[in-house]
Amino acid sequence: MSKYLDSDQSFNGLQQAAYQLSSCTDQIFLQIKQQQTLSQIIDCIRSSQDLDTLFKTTATEVRELLNADRVGVFRFMPGSSWDEGEFVSEDVNINFASAMAEKVHDHCFGSQFAAYYTEGRVQAVTDIHNAGLSDCHIRVLSQFQIRANLIVPVLKGKELWGLFCIHQCAHPRRWELGEIEFAKKIAGHFAIALQQAEYIEQLQDKVTRLDQAKAHETAIFNITNRIRRSLGLETICETATEEVRQLLAVDRVAIYRFNPDWSGDFRFESVAEGWNSLAGVTATIADTHLMETQGGRYANNETFAVADIYKAGHAECHVALLERFQAKAYAITPIFQGERLWGLLAAFQNDAPRQWAKEEIDLLAQICEQLGIAIQQAESVCKIQAQSRELKQTLEDLQQSQMQQIQNEKMASLGQLVAGVAHEINNPINYIHGNIKHIGQYVEALLPLVAFYQQQGSNSATDIKTKEIAEDIDFDFILEDLPKLLASMRMGTERIRSIVLSLRNFSRLDETGCKAVDIHEGLESTLLILGNRIKDCNNPKGIEIIKNYQQIPLIDCYPAQLNQVFMNLLANALDAIEEAIKAKSLNDESPDSRPTYKIWISTQLNEQEQVELRIRDNGIGLKEAIVHKVFDHFFTTKPVGKGTGLGLAISRKIIMEKHFGTLSLNAMPGQGAEFIVCLPTKLKSDLTPKR
Repeated sequence: MSKYLDSDQSFNGLQQAAYQLSSCTDQIFLQIKQQQTLSQIIDCIRSSQDLDTLFKTTATEVRELLNADRVGVFRFMPGSSWDEGEFVSEDVNINFASAMAEKVHDHCFGSQFAAYYTEGRVQAVTDIHNAGLSDCHIRVLSQFQIRANLIVPVLKGKELWGLFCIHQCAHPRRWELGEIEFAKKIAGHFAIALQQAEYIEQLQDKVTRLDQAKAHETAIFNITNRIRRSLGLETICETATEEVRQLLAVDRVAIYRFNPDWSGDFRFESVAEGWNSLAGVTATIADTHLMETQGGRYANNETFAVADIYKAGHAECHVALLERFQAKAYAITPIFQGERLWGLLAAFQNDAPRQWAKEEIDLLAQICEQLGIAIQQAESVCKIQAQSRELKQTLEDLQQSQMQQIQNEKMASLGQLVAGVAHEINNPINYIHGNIKHIGQYVEALLPLVAFYQQQGSNSATDIKTKEIAEDIDFDFILEDLPKLLASMRMGTERIRSIVLSLRNFSRLDETGCKAVDIHEGLESTLLILGNRIKDCNNPKGIEIIKNYQQIPLIDCYPAQLNQVFMNLLANALDAIEEAIKAKSLNDESPDSRPTYKIWISTQLNEQEQVELRIRDNGIGLKEAIVHKVFDHFFTTKPVGKGTGLGLAISRKIIMEKHFGTLSLNAMPGQGAEFIVCLPTKLKSDLTPKR
């Protein structure tokens, strides 16, 4: 009898282990669904600045995921001290009234609760009638038919902006810790979206103000309009010199730019036909007076006009310099960029002396003023554009980093969960496996003894009774079948132990560093994890996995990261096959007429002495127009919420930057796709990442 009890206990242990595995699987599924919802929210934040769409999409997804009666986003009225507000978005069960049309006036909230929510307090109420709430609070909740609620604060910076509300109206509900944490994460992403929307609004306001300033300034004079048609410094200066030369009817107008040491160069000019060019031809001018006085009179915003260079009392060296410019008369006004002397605007009369009219000097000064503003604006715009590009790049980097972190955390969570499940299964299985060995030994020892007693029996009443019992229980069959049962049980436990080993091999939590491994083990572990997807493919012929593993050496790698690459590539292959199956079903093709879908996995040592892994499928394939985008961050052909567009980008980064290998795609439109991974067998310090 004890033998049967032991067997029953073993069977019960297996049942318990199976139950634990099923429970863990449910938890994994819920976590995946929650992560998918968070990914959708992040995608929505990244792709759209429309908060209403974000709130509505999130409310719908969360209510469906948590099976709640109402999910809404509540916003406090600005300046109401958190006593008034309204729902700005919701998704509600059709059996309950909408909360959107109702204004909420709760004079208890601002004084009693706002400070706590600002500090991040979360309220999870199982039943509003048994939670010790005040009467006024219960009245507000009953107004919306609420029986149980989960309230998470939504912050905008450090200020309480609103509340993320999940309501159960039909009955009380106990909120799980995982649901609370999930709601907090969503509220956190709302905070990011609010800050992003505020930043975009501020940036748009800034651009609007700049446009208004530009329109106001360029309306002053027609010439200023012409100068400032373009914000490029070169175009502004060329336009200014040309317009002034035409307006004043002079032979040359040039813009002279000071260097840091107060020497200078002619940078731009407009010169009449027949005269030599100065800009870009004349060597740097080192005027001793200007260099010693850091701009001389021009630093004091003074203008200087000479009607005849030979009657102005200039030094001979100065006259010689002006003769090099072919000038007979000139007028010079300073150009300031803000408070800094930037350069000079010079008008030259070359063919004869010239008396400069006050209006002409004033015009030059006015043009310099506008030119200085235009120059400063051009440089400001360049800085803004540079800052905008930098901010855009920073935002993209942050988004990529955030999504990559989410992907890494998802893989890490999966690895931890797999390792935990493997550990929990491993202990009882080892116990069962060890005891089966002893049971087998006991049975092998007892069965011959029982058979001997049976053969040596007499005609006594006891022996006759014993023979009857033996016939009733079919002792001969038991004698033959019991060793087979024990052998089957031993094979079963060995199979479970093998599965546990594969699970632990996939997670590799204790192997964060680089070590030499057999990549076949990682591939097999990944296939084991994806086993259910391979079996449940909605195709009568299933999915055939064809493996062609050649003899290859161990390779130096980071096992956990390499397993992540295997997971991404194999999951993509399964996605492509599922899309192909779906397309066939939409075309009303009978299941029997569908092809056998396959995934080929091959390894070999290539001519460069690198380990080469090929993963090919005969799924839906990729269009030629998008092949060059498949490794881009956030690019995906999958529906919103199903893919983040980071799997292949992260995989390529792992292969190229961490393992100094290559990851390439061989696209076969309509016939499937093949990913090729090449890895060096040894990681050396002098290797550099592939590009």
